[in-house]
Amino acid sequence: MWNRPAKAVIRVKDRIDRSESKLSPSDDGFHVTTREIGDFEWWYFDVYDQDTDCSLKIVAHLGTDPLRRRFYPQLAVSVSSPSVKRTLIRTYALEDFTGSTDFCDVRLKTEFRAYGGSPNEANVYHISVNADKFRANLNFDRQIEGCKPLGAEVEAEKGSKKGVFFWAIPLPKAKVVGEFSLSGKKYTIKEGLGYHDHNYWKVDRECKLFMDDIISKWYWGRSYAEGYTVIFMDVYFRQNQIKSLVIADETNIIHCSLNTTDVVPQDFRLDADLKSQYPTRITVKSLDHNNLFQMTLKAKEIVDKRDLLEGVNPVVKWLIKLLVSRPAYFGILAESVVELDNDEIKGTALYEIMSFRG
Repeated sequence: MWNRPAKAVIRVKDRIDRSESKLSPSDDGFHVTTREIGDFEWWYFDVYDQDTDCSLKIVAHLGTDPLRRRFYPQLAVSVSSPSVKRTLIRTYALEDFTGSTDFCDVRLKTEFRAYGGSPNEANVYHISVNADKFRANLNFDRQIEGCKPLGAEVEAEKGSKKGVFFWAIPLPKAKVVGEFSLSGKKYTIKEGLGYHDHNYWKVDRECKLFMDDIISKWYWGRSYAEGYTVIFMDVYFRQNQIKSLVIADETNIIHCSLNTTDVVPQDFRLDADLKSQYPTRITVKSLDHNNLFQMTLKAKEIVDKRDLLEGVNPVVKWLIKLLVSRPAYFGILAESVVELDNDEIKGTALYEIMSFRG
C-alpha cells in the first residue's frame, strides 16, 4: 500500500488581538542563535526619496544555501535612481556576524551595523554601511508604532518535521535623513520615507522542516499614499495561504487583519534574464464589507532581482530549473492607488515576489 504524503499543518489564528500584535524590543533581536542548516533571518530596510526619485534597499541576511550545505551571512544593497541602478551582494563568514537578542543591534565585521529599537531609544534606528563601493549613514525616525501582523510565531508541521515563521514590522513608516554614496557619487536624503521589517524561519533541531518545502512563494508590498500607510503580505503554503493587511494613518495603526483580503497578481511578464514571471499589477481588496478598502499597485520598474540558485553548480542549476522550478526574487517600484472611505489616493509603493516553487 502506498503511503500518502504528509499533509502540512499551519497554526495561525484567524484573528489576533491588540496585545498579541504589540511589538517588544526583543522581537527585532537575533533569533536563529543555534544557526542550524535550514534557518533564515533577515533585517530589511528600504528608503524612497521623492526629491531625488531614488530608491534604496539594505538587507542583512542570515541563511542557508539552496543545496542545504551551509549557513552564512550576507549583505545585499540595491540602489535605483535616474542615474544609476546597481545591486551589491557581499557574503561573510559566520564569525563576521554579531547580533543582540535584546533588540536590533546587527553587525557584519565593521562594514555594516543596524542599531535601534532599544529601550532607551525605541523610536530611532541608525544604519551604517562601508562595503565595497557603497557607503551609507542613515537615521530612521519612527512615525508609526510597530506591530506583529501575525502575532507570535506561526508554527508549521509536515509529518514529524517542524519549523516556525515570524514577521515583525518595527518601522511601518519612518522619516529618513542622512547620506549614501556609490562609486564616489554622493546622495543626500533630507526627508525620505523609510520602512523596516524583520523575518525569520527557524527549523526544529531534530526534525527540520525546510522553508521551501512548505512555502511556495509570497507577495509583499507597502504603499505610502498621502497620510496613509498600507502594508500587505500573502504567503502561499502548500495547502493554504496567510494574508495579512495593515493600514495606518499619520500616527496610528487603524486596521490590522488576517485572511480578510484578496490579493490578486495580474498582467504577468516574463523576465528575459531570469526566465521567470512577475506580475506588473497587484490588487489588494478587503473581503470585509464593513471595512471597504482596495489598493492597486502598478509596476514602474524593477529595482532588484535575483536568481535564488545563484552560486549553485551550473549543471545542478540547469537540472533544477528543468525539472523542479525557477526560484527567483523581484523587487518592484510601483505607483499605488488606495481607495479608502470613498476617497481615491495616489501614492508610491514597493512590492516584492519571492518564488521558490511553481
